[in-house]
Amino acid sequence: YVELDGQSLTYLTINAVHEWIFVQRLCHYIWISPDVSLKVEDIGILNTLGALWVMFIVLDICYAPCHHILHLPSIYPLIHKHHHRQHFPTRGYLDAGNEHPIEHLVGVLCTWASVLTAVYLVHAHALVLFFFFNIHAALAMLNHSPYDVEFLGYSVGNHEMHHRKFTANYAQYSMLYDHVMGTFAPYEGPSKKQI
Repeated sequence: YVELDGQSLTYLTINAVHEWIFVQRLCHYIWISPDVSLKVEDIGILNTLGALWVMFIVLDICYAPCHHILHLPSIYPLIHKHHHRQHFPTRGYLDAGNEHPIEHLVGVLCTWASVLTAVYLVHAHALVLFFFFNIHAALAMLNHSPYDVEFLGYSVGNHEMHHRKFTANYAQYSMLYDHVMGTFAPYEGPSKKQI
């Protein structure tokens, strides 16, 4: 168990400010963009459930290779090593957000890419953009918690294995990238507490 030190608190503070700015930008985009409908009558299966699926897939398509690159020996000690000091993350946001600000920026840009893709590909409704961001945040915290949550192919155990093995399970939600790249590692160890 690694306590939060001064560097961790600095990173968490910078990243919290960065997240606040991103959320303001996202809300402004949802409210102002002519490409995002706010009308209840425009809600449909494709622009809600379809858009949600697109956003999570695109997020992992963007994030997993970037995350993999952060594990390259020449880059890892400079940026991503700080996040991996915790081999078994349990503190939710405090462990999820405890990353180098450059890494955090990469994650936010991947999130933004997933939102824009869903808006322009399936005309994502404002409601689903709001839900996506909140579900994404909740799952990021769950990925850094002691709880074993599994549904629709998602498993907290997949990310736990990434923290334990470092060179496996680079994706966050769908392990497609890791299966294709040969970096998937199934969960090993005793069953964790179920919620």
